[in-house]
Amino acid sequence: MVDSGMTLDYGKMVIDDEINQTIKYVVKGFEVNDETLSVGLIEEIAHTGNHLSHSTTFHHCSDLMAPQLMSRENYDQWMAKGGIDVYERALGKARDVVENHQPPSIGRQAQKEIDEIIRETEKELGIINAF
Repeated sequence: MVDSGMTLDYGKMVIDDEINQTIKYVVKGFEVNDETLSVGLIEEIAHTGNHLSHSTTFHHCSDLMAPQLMSRENYDQWMAKGGIDVYERALGKARDVVENHQPPSIGRQAQKEIDEIIRETEKELGIINAF
């Protein structure tokens, strides 16, 4: 089965999605200037203050990539929370999507067109729709 592409791993798909989001974030690039580098803040606070508690630091945190699966905790923190590896977290996310995802409505006209395409294809292939 593996050789013919007949297998599917939802956990790996979720991990691949996060990797792709990371690549997309990096390829998009990010602005580098005095504002984003907080040059003024560094000059203002220098080595005597706390840069992390400043409002501009918090503002720029939203610019950072925030992975959903990868853990940024150290080993002891990770183990204290159960030591769940990335694959198990990915499987949990996949289960949640399969069980709870509600796709947005495509609209009545689009649904009618899709239904018509299905009916035409079934007719061409000689498939009898039992529903």
